[in-house]
Amino acid sequence: MDKKQVSWHQTSLRWLFLAMTCIFQVGCCLCSDFPSVLASQMKLQFSIQQSDINQLFTFYSLPNVIFPFFGGIIIDKIGIRSSLVSFTAFLVIGQSLCYYGSLILNYNYLKIGMMLMGMGGEICMSVAQSSIVSKWFVGQEMALAFGLKLTFTRLGSVLGVNLLRYTYVQFNESFQSCMMICCFIILIVWGVSFIQIEMDKISDFRDGQIKKDEEQSNVSLADIKQFKLDFYLVSLTCVLSYSAFIVLQQNSLQMFKIRYQLKDQEATFFYSLPYYISAIITPIFGGFVDKIGQRPLIILISGILLLISTSLYCVEINCINDNCHNLTLLAQTISGLSFAIFAPVIWPCIPLCINANAQGTGFGVVTSIQNIGLSILPLIVGYIIQDETQYSYVYMMQFIRVVTIFGTLCNITLYMHDKNNENKLSAKQTKQKGQ
Repeated sequence: MDKKQVSWHQTSLRWLFLAMTCIFQVGCCLCSDFPSVLASQMKLQFSIQQSDINQLFTFYSLPNVIFPFFGGIIIDKIGIRSSLVSFTAFLVIGQSLCYYGSLILNYNYLKIGMMLMGMGGEICMSVAQSSIVSKWFVGQEMALAFGLKLTFTRLGSVLGVNLLRYTYVQFNESFQSCMMICCFIILIVWGVSFIQIEMDKISDFRDGQIKKDEEQSNVSLADIKQFKLDFYLVSLTCVLSYSAFIVLQQNSLQMFKIRYQLKDQEATFFYSLPYYISAIITPIFGGFVDKIGQRPLIILISGILLLISTSLYCVEINCINDNCHNLTLLAQTISGLSFAIFAPVIWPCIPLCINANAQGTGFGVVTSIQNIGLSILPLIVGYIIQDETQYSYVYMMQFIRVVTIFGTLCNITLYMHDKNNENKLSAKQTKQKGQ
């Protein structure tokens, strides 16, 4: 390639592309996380319990036990660009159904809407966006790029807990207004996806890759046989660690209020704390990981930190003299540190485990396995806390701690396997020639 014709993947335009990915992630997560941040308001609006709130998360994740896997194959077949815009349409339709359900006070429409949002959101955020970010950052700052992408995903929850609650109050305690705001945001997300595919199309044209989406490499179900043990260990640690962290966060606001007797403002701060920590640490740590490697070791340390955090929540404590305040602060800080170092490491491991022509399938398989946990755990947790007492939240945390113990054992196995197999996942990220 002519020196004057430098690939956009090697210029500062890749950071603009990543910025749009982050906007995409924030918008998707803000909208899909509304059951977490508006749980109390929904209970009043629909006369439901926390177990019903957890059902929405199950409806979001259940179709993705299988759908992202086939979505990954679709991405490999028809191309990332076509898939990104197509699946984002599911988000628009799903959020519109949630808005309609809020208008007619029919909770079933919210369930269907969350299911459609899950089908679109998981494909777009975890599969399509991960594949396209890999394409733009392969061989350079990939852990940093994934770390930023995942950080902004969870920062959508922070923005949601503030924006949606502010909207609820400002519009005279109107849940419908919150859903209308989510519809507006998801339309912006869809617009961003169109800009991204145009950038990617122009970039490929400049690089001489003028083939159409339909000319992508074919992937068959037989390709899964090529995936080795390290890929499945990464998938397993992903489902166990993410499920434990996310399900805890989904129910943390109510736990802080009921078990630890914290005020609404304090509960909101502690809910957001892991995401604030991640926003500060993850970008820095992502760049650090690119230079030092050692991904399995970092995953192991992250799992141990999460185990410590969940164990702290299992401690019996009387809420006097700010004891509950201090314990929650410590546990959420450790949880935030765990997530901050886990996020920029786990997803970049996937391209290192599989062939380049099957990355869409690989990300799809991992997302499918992850959603097994995110489908089952909310139902189990919803059953445990259905009476919403202090003791039920103790039992919830004991269950989540068991999940983190299995996750830690999986992390140890991954570390030992990589150590005995050429340290493939521990290698430093080297830059491509010509950069």
